[in-house]
Amino acid sequence: MKTLLRPFLSLILTGSLFALSNKTHAQALYTITGLVTDAHTGEPVPFASVALVGRRVGTLSDENGRYALTIKNLTDSLAVSSLGYLTLRHAIDKERMTQAIDFKLSPGGNALQEVIVRAGENPAFRVLRQVRKNRLLNDRSRLSAYECDSYVKTEIALSHVSEKMRRNPLIRRINEAMSQQDSLLDDEGHRLLPMLASESVSRYYSRSNPQRLREEIRKTRIKGVAVDDAGLSSQLLGGTGLVNQNFYNNYIPILGKDFASPTGDNWKNWYEFFLADTTQIGDRICYEIQFDPKRPEDLAFVGKVWIDTLSFALCQIEAHIGSGANLNYVRRLTIEQELEPTLDSASGSSTTTGWLPVSLRLMADLVGVGKQSLGMRAQVTLHNSNILVNRPRPVGFYDQPIELSDTVATTNDRYWNMVQRELAGTDSLNHNDRKARQLIDSLRQIPVVRTAEAIDEVAVTGFYKLGGVELGPYPYLFAYNSVEGLRTRLGFRTNDRFSRSWILRGYVAYGTLDHRFKYGAEIDYLLSRRHWTLLGGRMSSDLERLGLTPELIGGNRMFYALSRFGRYRGAYQRVQREVFFMTEPVKGILITTTLGSRSFQPLFPFQYRVEPDLGDQSPLRSTIMDMYWSIEARLARKEKYVMDGNDRITLGTKRAPVLTIRYTRGARTLGSDYSYSRITLRAQQMLRLGPLGQMTYLLAAGYTPSTLPAPLLFPHVGNPTPLLTINTFNRMQFYEFVSDRFVAIHIQHKFEGLLFNRLPGIRKLNWRLVANADALWGSETRANRAVETFKPMPDGLKPIHIGSLNGRIPYVELGYGIDNIFKIFRIQGIHRLTYLGAGSNGLPIDKFVVKGSASFSF
Repeated sequence: MKTLLRPFLSLILTGSLFALSNKTHAQALYTITGLVTDAHTGEPVPFASVALVGRRVGTLSDENGRYALTIKNLTDSLAVSSLGYLTLRHAIDKERMTQAIDFKLSPGGNALQEVIVRAGENPAFRVLRQVRKNRLLNDRSRLSAYECDSYVKTEIALSHVSEKMRRNPLIRRINEAMSQQDSLLDDEGHRLLPMLASESVSRYYSRSNPQRLREEIRKTRIKGVAVDDAGLSSQLLGGTGLVNQNFYNNYIPILGKDFASPTGDNWKNWYEFFLADTTQIGDRICYEIQFDPKRPEDLAFVGKVWIDTLSFALCQIEAHIGSGANLNYVRRLTIEQELEPTLDSASGSSTTTGWLPVSLRLMADLVGVGKQSLGMRAQVTLHNSNILVNRPRPVGFYDQPIELSDTVATTNDRYWNMVQRELAGTDSLNHNDRKARQLIDSLRQIPVVRTAEAIDEVAVTGFYKLGGVELGPYPYLFAYNSVEGLRTRLGFRTNDRFSRSWILRGYVAYGTLDHRFKYGAEIDYLLSRRHWTLLGGRMSSDLERLGLTPELIGGNRMFYALSRFGRYRGAYQRVQREVFFMTEPVKGILITTTLGSRSFQPLFPFQYRVEPDLGDQSPLRSTIMDMYWSIEARLARKEKYVMDGNDRITLGTKRAPVLTIRYTRGARTLGSDYSYSRITLRAQQMLRLGPLGQMTYLLAAGYTPSTLPAPLLFPHVGNPTPLLTINTFNRMQFYEFVSDRFVAIHIQHKFEGLLFNRLPGIRKLNWRLVANADALWGSETRANRAVETFKPMPDGLKPIHIGSLNGRIPYVELGYGIDNIFKIFRIQGIHRLTYLGAGSNGLPIDKFVVKGSASFSF
């Protein structure tokens, strides 16, 4: 989710620095009048529905068949429908402020299927039961495969700027520079500031067994503020991923939440229904059913669904997120879909098989935190055409989930003219779209905007871009701790502007207290993007903390940066060198082999027995030299990712765990102090449980049969800081326990609004209940405990003791708390339930602590 939203977060951050005056300027209104009559008799048709296509704006004809419609913004056509007549559409001339359009309706001759209504039962229930009964015939997931051409148009603009923000000096400078430009208004009369306008054309492929997806992005044209990388933006904004919701499923994933579907298995538990009427859509007669959530605060929709009376297939749906739903930053969100039956391409017959969406539209109005925040409007429109079904491609065809054409961003006006005629139709760039592109060009010429773009690039990515080289990341720039004093670090990395094959990274750091330079450098060569094959080498000399290396905390950049502040217990100097080879021979299986060395030179009192069989007569040593090789396999089924220059960014897996297994072998023949074997396993996954919320788990295990000093075993990751960090033991001290075999599980459950939505008063706060459970089973063999010594150091200091666990008694933490306080903060209490005696440092253990964190989520 985070990486997927990178361009959008960039736009929001840019918008936080400037916005456009939001005064509602006077705008001329469009007026459409006309007469609705029966095509055969010429008699007026009273109370006919007259509406703009694609908008919930309309009126009814009067008893004489006349209508009048006054609106601020037009769509491309007007539609008229009435019971017993075929729906009729007529194009609108957008250049005329006043026009007259008459309609002559033809009677409809389709016969409806019989609907048996049981006494006392809502008549909509029978229709919905038939929808579920016929799902296996109509749901597109029953198709063995399908492919289609997809046209996607994405528009993003800032809106709803408060009076307080308009007084900001930066905003005034923007307003002055843009004052001569034409205005764009939304359907509520708010002035818009366009931030992004894009069009994309791709060929989309889907296969059911095994489940595979592939998207070939053929052409993209993008204009946007803080959007320079057409390749990355094409992958995030193109295709059907943003608006391809399947309402036959029980839950619809939107913005990381699961919304109950009005046509899912549990429709009766979530919604109230009203069978409004039958109406004609195209050449089909449909039941029109309105739906509303039973409880406004639930994650459910408000809207209408149209069901084909013959096949009971979902023909069209218009769904809005209810205003009372427990959802952050969303003022309004609408999903519209039109579906049509497809013909079996494999058999070549006229047999109808499955319904696919041919037109989709998603519109969202987002707001920030607080009443004085600005808003953002995003709209995505998609059209599918040239559909082929039940012609699965070979499994290997889907190995590259997203592939960009070599000419994806090159200009080709003839191509886009063809797209307008054959794919996009009336949804291709209209007058307002062209005006938005002109405004974006003008906006990017304003100096303060260019400055804002540079600032939010740093804020979002952590790096400052200078052509082919990027400086950063900024969270590591400064730190202050008891060993280094003030630590200053400068780093860089190269991007694809520097080279499409060579990748360089490096940093240098210096501490004012220890007066030592630290450094790190890495050079990689990208052999294949298709199979993600890298050959590289790295080396570093830096200060680390026992049990808190980057490898152990799983790339949690912010936690690692904050851990360098304050009292730096367990510090040691590490010099590490590695060469590695990484490849993905089969989609979803990443293999990495590594040959390396590392040294351990403690800066705290520590020593161990070199020959533990001799007991107290054994020689003692503090440093360790480790030479090793390893092989790792990472299995991630259904993982989606995008290419960002020379980086591959994962978008996560779809309801499938990520499994990692690693074998490491230390070898004296390579110069190591010890020969040993080690195996580690990890499994992590997010489980969406519908109304019960979301659960994430991390299962980790490790085993080494060798006799080794504690730093080469498994130090468990504690977190005594005030910052709540998942997948650590938040009541455990740094290097409090070490094991040579262990199993650990971290479980976090977000109840969303399941409980708090039912409590009067609290539900208005949109608080969400969270809970966690962390358990660790570990032990240390007698041989490994014998390596430890309590003999004083030469300077008289007592060496640090690292504790071990009783294999029969697990270490357990339980926590509970409140999330979404002011839409950002989380407060959680953590109970330590076992190992409550004095810790390894002799200090008493706190059984309970309250910690906090901050995060952005919908």
